[in-house]
Amino acid sequence: MTSNDNQATKIVKGIKNSNPIQRNSIESLLNRSIKFRKSRHVDQKLELFKQKFVPVNETTGVVFASTGSSYSTAEEDSIASKIDEHGFESPSKMLYPPDKLNFSWLSILPIGPGLKDLGQLSSLNAVLQVITYTPVLANYFLQRRHSANCTMQEYCFTCAVEEHVRTALNGTTYALQPRVFVGKLKQIKNGSTKDAYDVWKYFMNQIQSSLLAEKGSKDELIQQTTALCQTFGGYIQNAFECPSCNKMENKYDFFMDLSLDLLQCSSLERCMTKYFKEQAIATMECPSCQKEAELKGKKSVYRPPRTLAIQLRRFNTNNGVKINKDIKFESLLDLSRVITDSEKDHIKSKYDLYAVIAHTGESLFNGHYVAYVKGPNGIWYCMDNEAVQQVSVNRLLSEKAYMLFYTIPPEPVKREKRLPVTNTIKDIPVEGLKEEEPKESTVQEEEEVMIFKEEDNEEEEKQVEYERLKAALEEVSKKEKVENQSAIVVSHNERMKSKRDKLEALIEKESAVSKSLEVKSVLLSKHTDSQFQDDINTWDEDIGTSVEDQRKSVLKQIKSKRKKVDTYDLEYDRGKVKKVKKKQDDKFHKPNMFQITADKKLNKKKGK
Repeated sequence: MTSNDNQATKIVKGIKNSNPIQRNSIESLLNRSIKFRKSRHVDQKLELFKQKFVPVNETTGVVFASTGSSYSTAEEDSIASKIDEHGFESPSKMLYPPDKLNFSWLSILPIGPGLKDLGQLSSLNAVLQVITYTPVLANYFLQRRHSANCTMQEYCFTCAVEEHVRTALNGTTYALQPRVFVGKLKQIKNGSTKDAYDVWKYFMNQIQSSLLAEKGSKDELIQQTTALCQTFGGYIQNAFECPSCNKMENKYDFFMDLSLDLLQCSSLERCMTKYFKEQAIATMECPSCQKEAELKGKKSVYRPPRTLAIQLRRFNTNNGVKINKDIKFESLLDLSRVITDSEKDHIKSKYDLYAVIAHTGESLFNGHYVAYVKGPNGIWYCMDNEAVQQVSVNRLLSEKAYMLFYTIPPEPVKREKRLPVTNTIKDIPVEGLKEEEPKESTVQEEEEVMIFKEEDNEEEEKQVEYERLKAALEEVSKKEKVENQSAIVVSHNERMKSKRDKLEALIEKESAVSKSLEVKSVLLSKHTDSQFQDDINTWDEDIGTSVEDQRKSVLKQIKSKRKKVDTYDLEYDRGKVKKVKKKQDDKFHKPNMFQITADKKLNKKKGK
């Protein structure tokens, strides 16, 4: 190995030279070590060009221009796989494995209780209800994914949310009091507790910080791989075009929600289209021509989130006045028109609505929030503080929504039918069991083939049955309709005389054609083997006089002597009697004795 090779090896490995060289000299500039970094930009032409050549000596430690440092072939492939052809860099590791996130309800749970309003904080109650009935978060908290690994010794915000969700979905009937979160809302710096969107962002930030404290990392890309970011997180591509060289440069922004403007929009789709039609403007240095300029770019969704949170900006930022405008939204949302063109074919873009936060009132500081959530049973409920009420989809879609929450529906799980195993372990001898142990894999393969054949046969049988029924219906439809002339039909609007004539004709036809009279005669025939063999007198027979005499004689024998009635019985039989005085003296129509005496005295004086 020559001295130049030794010097190159020292530069790549970052070994400092033992002999210090004077600065600002020719030797110091030529022999200065260069520290390379990983390039985030992948040149496709260069990569394709390098694939045509294979190293002959297969030496490692060669400096490649694409990576800028010394890597083996396997390490080069791993670094290149993290950056795709559009310049999007994937994180080197995941803080939470995405396959452990369940985006559909694992079981049907009863609807939880309402929440008490502690100091006009309906915004807090609405946000808590949405978090509780987000399927992926509910499954995450019910399985204690966070509290089992939490490292915070004092107060943990995410543990408090987990405890609240578990209590609400545990079948509790009484209204819950979210006292734990009321005091924490005072820590909101850039926002108001009256705004549900500010409360939502505060909850997301607090949960994210708790998850990062559990498994932290300084890399920003790795921080975006927590369970929360994998649920609500997505990436927007900003495709910038340089005005000098017309080269394209893609930049990617991470987002947890979308805040849409309502001006000149009447539906959610128009708000979404308007948001992504706005050009992204950034002052940066073009990587191609190395010129700094103001670049304009087109926005599109490069990686859509599994759960999408949308805010409709209804409040004026200056005075908080509400925009009472009807924005049409549907239970299904398709984002295909705002997805990046290169990603439309292999990315899911259809969402289902699962929660809505609506606002009633005239301003931000004078109003009330109500949450509409979709329960585990698929029924919509209105969560208005303590009140929980089942609602229809039509009422939900007529509300003036403030925040909308959508999720990508999971694919239905296909369950294969297993055939019954005829040969059990008891039927197989011990010697034969030892011999068949190595063939276990082949037996499983044969069972899988048999299962698929059985499923194919069932589908073929269903198809044959469907074709047979279809042919029979077509054959019946081709036949002419024949009216039954012998049938007697009575319409509701016929006259009474016509109805009576048809009734008599029906009776005659029954006696002539029907066998009902023969059946009646057989049933009512009087013989010992019949069901009605006893003789029963009828009203037509004239036996009333003899029966009446017999009845009187029997009653005389049965009837006992009547007991003598005493005074108590007479009083009870008489009932309540009103007492009235017999002597009624008229005290007002009698002559006045005092007047008579006075008149006598007066007459005596006159006679004298």
